[in-house]
Amino acid sequence: MVVFDLYVDGQADFERVRQLRIRVPRAALVAYVDVTRERAKDMFDAGRCDIDVLVVANETDTPQMLATLLDQAEARSVSSLLKPHLAALRSVVRDAVMLSVIRAHERLTPDSLARLIAVSRRLLSKRLEGAQLPPPHQLLTWGRLIVAASMLEDGSRSADGVASALDFPSGSAFRNTCQRYLGCTPHQIRLRGGADWVIQQLLVHREKRRQIVNHEDALQDAAAA
Repeated sequence: MVVFDLYVDGQADFERVRQLRIRVPRAALVAYVDVTRERAKDMFDAGRCDIDVLVVANETDTPQMLATLLDQAEARSVSSLLKPHLAALRSVVRDAVMLSVIRAHERLTPDSLARLIAVSRRLLSKRLEGAQLPPPHQLLTWGRLIVAASMLEDGSRSADGVASALDFPSGSAFRNTCQRYLGCTPHQIRLRGGADWVIQQLLVHREKRRQIVNHEDALQDAAAA
């Protein structure tokens, strides 16, 4: 993560920001700014050069808000890993996958995800099925797992801390979700490469992963019978 003052030299240098994005595509770029009327137009340019989050001085820089914004920036930075795997997909599917990751910290539901894409939930489910992807509620879980894996790349983060940041009911619930969808523990996700490995498992090897989930469901049904 890179946190910087956009106006350190008096004027916004967006070319420097673009070069930074090219050099470190995975880094979350967080610009700390003091917004004035004269700088309002710059805020649109900031979005165009892929700044992940703007922190506004004396407005959104309280400890609680800052922590939330930094978590959001981290989620957005993972999108650079997703794009190569989404190029061939239909726009509805592509947007759904991206939003499941970018908004992983929000409590999105299948209905709210469909509204963000401006399609019906039924059409969204149909498009996802056509792309051999899971239904919306499972896709949202995939997005949280991808962001969780990115957070686990930071060795100082605990599984319980990641679970709390992404609003899992508990650390145990997070571990169970990792086991169900990926067949491993949070620690193993970290060792295997974090977000890049999880994306490979969920998006590239999704048929194999679907078989694992179906097998887990069958075992649970058998145990409940």
